Amino acid sequence: AFAVRRMNLDFLRPARIDDQLEVETRVAKVGGATLTLAQAVLRGVETLVTAEVMIVLITLAGQPRRLPRDLRQAMRLPPE
Repeated sequence: AFAVRRMNLDFLRPARIDDQLEVETRVAKVGGATLTLAQAVLRGVETLVTAEVMIVLITLAGQPRRLPRDLRQAMRLPPE
């Protein structure tokens, strides 16, 4: 299972109840047991919220577990 370990959010603009929003997510960093995701909440081209979310793979008992090699490779960032 994955659990959220840390979140940093910046609320840039308000949304309304009837707004159609889109959430973009990309992998920013891959660690041994963690993935750091960069997210943005958009209304059209306007960014309303940015977030950095660190998630950790855990066992059902709640202990951290290393990401399987194939998952780590699939999530790797392309070279810059």
